[in-house]
Amino acid sequence: MRAGIVAGLAGITTFLLIHQLWIVPIWFIAPVGAALAAAGGAAVGAAYADLVPHLPRRPWRDVAVIIVFGLVLLPAVIVAELRGPIYAMDGTLLVSGEEAVVDVVVGLMVTAAIAGASLGWLITRDRRAAGSMAIAALALALGPGHNIPLLGGTPVVAKELVIVGTVVAVAAVVLVEVHAWLTHRGLERDASAMSVL
Repeated sequence: MRAGIVAGLAGITTFLLIHQLWIVPIWFIAPVGAALAAAGGAAVGAAYADLVPHLPRRPWRDVAVIIVFGLVLLPAVIVAELRGPIYAMDGTLLVSGEEAVVDVVVGLMVTAAIAGASLGWLITRDRRAAGSMAIAALALALGPGHNIPLLGGTPVVAKELVIVGTVVAVAAVVLVEVHAWLTHRGLERDASAMSVL
């Protein structure tokens, strides 16, 4: 779980740095963003602990985790692109408020949770892992993926995907490497040993 919290904080830092350099500075969200990223990172770290015994060894584990957590958000991206924009860049909603809520709840959150649960089950064949992956997917959807339904079908979707992909990749590598370091130091339980219990 500690590795997940560190990974979440690395993810929000990456997001804020990219936003500063490529869009506009939004450092004012850092305190709330850090708290949410730490909580989301803890959820992702718990799911990672369930996946570890089923993942390849490092350094390939880094790549596998990037792919798994990227795939969690892929269905929401596809839904958003097929549906089209719900938000204009000037701040105007292009659909009714109810439709926008449905797009966020179903198009992002439910889609991500189903994708996460499915991946957790496919990788481990374990209900607990499916559940923890569903929760981790919700954390990813509300964290780095929060703009997917709003920006889908707009000219800035490519920029959004670069940002989300970079944040997920950085957080995934930090998660794997910090977990390995903490496990080696005896500060985090080895998930492989826990799977035998």
